[in-house]
Amino acid sequence: MSILTFNEACSFVTEIALSEKLYESETSCIFVEIDPTAGIDDIDRFCSFVNHNNSVNLVIVGILNCSDEELPSNFLKSFDILLTDSRLSRLPAFVEDISIAIQELDEMISLHTQPALVLAHLLRQKAYQNVSQGLVLESLSYGMLQSGSQFKAWLNQRGDIARVLDEKPVVLASRSDESLEIYLNRPERSNAYSSDMRDQLFDFLQIARFDEAVTKVKLHGLGKSFCSGGDLAEFGSVDFPPDGHIIRMHRSPALSSHSIADKLEVYLHGVCAGAGIEIPAFASRVFGNESVEIFLPEISMGLIPGAGGTVSLPRRIGPQKTAYLAMSGKTLSLSDALAWGLIDEAVEYEPNY
Repeated sequence: MSILTFNEACSFVTEIALSEKLYESETSCIFVEIDPTAGIDDIDRFCSFVNHNNSVNLVIVGILNCSDEELPSNFLKSFDILLTDSRLSRLPAFVEDISIAIQELDEMISLHTQPALVLAHLLRQKAYQNVSQGLVLESLSYGMLQSGSQFKAWLNQRGDIARVLDEKPVVLASRSDESLEIYLNRPERSNAYSSDMRDQLFDFLQIARFDEAVTKVKLHGLGKSFCSGGDLAEFGSVDFPPDGHIIRMHRSPALSSHSIADKLEVYLHGVCAGAGIEIPAFASRVFGNESVEIFLPEISMGLIPGAGGTVSLPRRIGPQKTAYLAMSGKTLSLSDALAWGLIDEAVEYEPNY
């Protein structure tokens, strides 16, 4: 692994035989050093770089060594991921140690090439700008990866896990006048996001969507964590990926959350993984306490975020930070989430039904 200069990166990604070179070398990502002397005054070369970035079969990571105000924003946004160790820039993801961050990211992408490249391709399309279209493309991409070798390998490594049958409702709700409070209710499972939870949450969100008398919706998770992400026992349980896609389109808490975003508030605590941050990110206001731990585990499973995260997170924090969060496996603390904009306000909070 090496860091390329901008000119070296331009030459690399514009090679005529790039596809064959990538296939033979099994290269899945490159790291590019960016500074004001990067040579971007060569407009033709710059435009060629940006245009090739949209289709190249690589994750392209920019390492910013200056303020992001010193370079054109459309140039900076052409990278899949943008990192910096400077507090002067807000567009890139800040890391304490660039060399360690690069090494960890390179290892993750190399181990999980299929989902990493699919996520990069998906985010480049900017489908998240239209929520319904973005959710369709996310679901199609997710369904394709369910047939992938890296997801199958993860399933084999996971082994068989018995599904837990819940004897009580996995989502609760209470209403007072114009306010509806919704509670994820699998505390003994850290509110693992099961198909039953998805369906029951969808039903309550639909009430808020179509009942104009409901003007405020608050979403909580009971127990020590808001939501630990998808129920591991259910992964791989759909025999045919097209069936899963149709179900996701038919009952989508993500789309329902977006439709009531103006009146939706979410209160986060503890582990907020996968769906546990993807759905909250649609809300107009997200609150969190000191115990918050946010991460996206899907790439390590051979998948991409599939509960709306490739739409909700880019709309909040941009596609580059979304890609970094997903591909690195990084865990965000409350202070990180506040700085990134995933949480709007810190609160002292304990869920109570």
